[in-house]
Amino acid sequence: MRRIVLVISICLSATLAFSQVNFEGWRVHLPYHKNASITNVGSKLYCGSNSGLFSLETEDGSIERLSKINGLSDVEVKLVKHNVEKNITVIVYTNANIDLIDEQTHKIYNVPDVFMKSMIGSKSINHFCFYEDKVYMACSFGIVVLDLNKKQIIDSYQNLGPNGTQLEFFAVSILENTIYASALNGVYGASLSSPNLNDFNFWKNIRPSTLSGKSAVYKGVLYAVVNDTLKTYDALTTDWQTYLPAAGKKITAIELSAYQTPNAFLLIITPQLIYQENGSANPLQLTHTFRNDAVFDSRGFLAMVDDNYGLTIDNKSTGQLEFYNPNGPVSKTFGHMLFENEKLWVTGGSVNDRWDPLEYNVSKFYQYQSNSWYNFKDAEHPLLVGMKDFIDVRKHPYANEVYVSSFGGGIVQLANNVVVKKFDETNSSLQRLSVSDTTYKPLLTGGMDFDNFGNLWVSNFGVNKPISVKAGNNWYSFNIGTIAGGNELGWLTCDDYNNKWVLSLRDKGVLIYNDNGTPANSADDQFKMLTKEVGAGELPSNTVLCVSKDLRGEMWIGTNQGLAILSNPGLIFNTDKENFDARQIIIKVGTNYEIFLGKEQINCIKVDPSNRKWIGTPNGAWLVSDDGYTVIKNFTTANSPLLSNNVMEIGIDEHTGEVFFGTEKGIISYMGDASAGLGDFAHVEIYPNPVRPDFTGSVAIRGLVEKSTVKIADINGQLVYETVANGGFASWDGRSINGKRVSTGVYLIFAANKDGSKTYVGKLLFIN
Repeated sequence: MRRIVLVISICLSATLAFSQVNFEGWRVHLPYHKNASITNVGSKLYCGSNSGLFSLETEDGSIERLSKINGLSDVEVKLVKHNVEKNITVIVYTNANIDLIDEQTHKIYNVPDVFMKSMIGSKSINHFCFYEDKVYMACSFGIVVLDLNKKQIIDSYQNLGPNGTQLEFFAVSILENTIYASALNGVYGASLSSPNLNDFNFWKNIRPSTLSGKSAVYKGVLYAVVNDTLKTYDALTTDWQTYLPAAGKKITAIELSAYQTPNAFLLIITPQLIYQENGSANPLQLTHTFRNDAVFDSRGFLAMVDDNYGLTIDNKSTGQLEFYNPNGPVSKTFGHMLFENEKLWVTGGSVNDRWDPLEYNVSKFYQYQSNSWYNFKDAEHPLLVGMKDFIDVRKHPYANEVYVSSFGGGIVQLANNVVVKKFDETNSSLQRLSVSDTTYKPLLTGGMDFDNFGNLWVSNFGVNKPISVKAGNNWYSFNIGTIAGGNELGWLTCDDYNNKWVLSLRDKGVLIYNDNGTPANSADDQFKMLTKEVGAGELPSNTVLCVSKDLRGEMWIGTNQGLAILSNPGLIFNTDKENFDARQIIIKVGTNYEIFLGKEQINCIKVDPSNRKWIGTPNGAWLVSDDGYTVIKNFTTANSPLLSNNVMEIGIDEHTGEVFFGTEKGIISYMGDASAGLGDFAHVEIYPNPVRPDFTGSVAIRGLVEKSTVKIADINGQLVYETVANGGFASWDGRSINGKRVSTGVYLIFAANKDGSKTYVGKLLFIN
């Protein structure tokens, strides 16, 4: 049995606490200002947005994000309403998935039946209402009934149109045992006592129209939108009366402020006004701002949501409007991520693999630091006015400068978080695209990177000289001839040998360019193409999507047909080494051998401080060992809170080990187990400390010297665990060498660098 013997007296002090999320924990980074639905649960308000759900506790102003991390099953919320009698909140997502939150037990139940329904055509839930212990849902294909007691779908009514044709319903309400459903061609009604509500013969179009929309039942009256006019329906006389004329007002919602309560109010929400039914011929006008939905909170204050301000509350006590939003980036759209000095930079624009802008995004770019997002805006940075689709960002290796490229407007330079300069065709070698439309000539700057000399290299899409460099205060541009099959160049990466790797967008592979360290002299420049041809790269495909340099200088190449590695990029222009083929990773699966991620589209590759690779694909994220032969983790939506399987970009905080995944539904981060090694042990952090009985995760040890040996022993010196740090990070699952959870007590943590010249001793209280 091994023991660790203390030969010197040591003074143990408490270690610093982590300021970040727990090791292996997750957190979302999403915009919450585009809200579609709101409901109140006692003193709490739920707001549903295209980024998820958040709640506001009106008594103290505290905000909580609810996401897949908390147990929700999906991301983009379309509708959220609370049932008072059952104390259950119903959440409907844009993809027709359904969650139920039991507010008493705080359990979340997923009802995926509609989401998983196999059908041709669109599949969505447009509206729902409560009746007794059921939820009636108006869907794109009919009506679905959910039982709140059983927490499952119990019935559906389809093909209810003339002669059994399929109808899309936009709203559903129930009045005096009759169900009313609004479709494009009118309002349909049927008795709930009908022997077969799945038979269209039991349904009648009681108000034919060209467009029917939202509806609600209030004080024994059916309110329904017909041709943008709000009508009331008397079931006894079958008369329809106009309650609110159209007058250019599109009604976005008709809501009861509290379902099944005597003091509920009916609210009619339009882009121009919010109305409250007050028993008179003319409804009370409450506000003049654009809204999507509204309710009264527990204090009687009007709470509203929209696409611009998120949640707004009209505080009657102060006469002021109060705005509430969880902090986050201004958009879910992003291009590249970059960490520098513990700050995450995210560009707000994006392009597809053919380099077409996805959204013509005006969101500029964002920065994340100290758990807070800052969004760069025109008003604060005038040089950004008119610029859009920022797609790449780079930090100068030797100066406090950050450069961000716009696929349409050039490059901006920042110093101390201030945009100080803009580079375009007037003050650089960058060129605008020559197109027949003389009114729009975009300056399409794409990929950027710095070489070992601090020169900024830029791809300039579609122009005669598609590669430019900023060397000091001078700019130069270069003609690449016909080697790349055209001038449409994309992402750019510099290797340790000052080769510039530039993606060709004509499916020609990747262009390797070397200026021989003389950017002012193009006569000694060298060019070569890496392709799928044997002897010329042997890439899996000529459609190269990303290139990344690892800590050993190897180049990892991602294509639409898999992954390849070039181990000796310094030999590319060596005339004695004509064959410079890349290699693929062959792994053993069972008794067979296969190419790792063969035929998989590789969206991005990022290297962590332990030289391991995080790989983003349309089918999730992979973490592999430094050589790629061992799969360490594979995250998908099925086994993690990942927002989407389509991982398009990854950023890694080398200081904390936190990994940020950019997906088509936004950004989410995971606290990984590799951080940059430090020069000494002066800043070691241990978390949690103490470890309490209810803690089931792993203890994280951060701030170690690179590749330290870490040993954990009990107070008697008996070794219970030993490992080698990933960069400057180590973890312990609280189990001894025999696999059992350790007993209550104080444990000593010993760490030493490779030659033992630097050591550390810390202590950890473990309560079991």
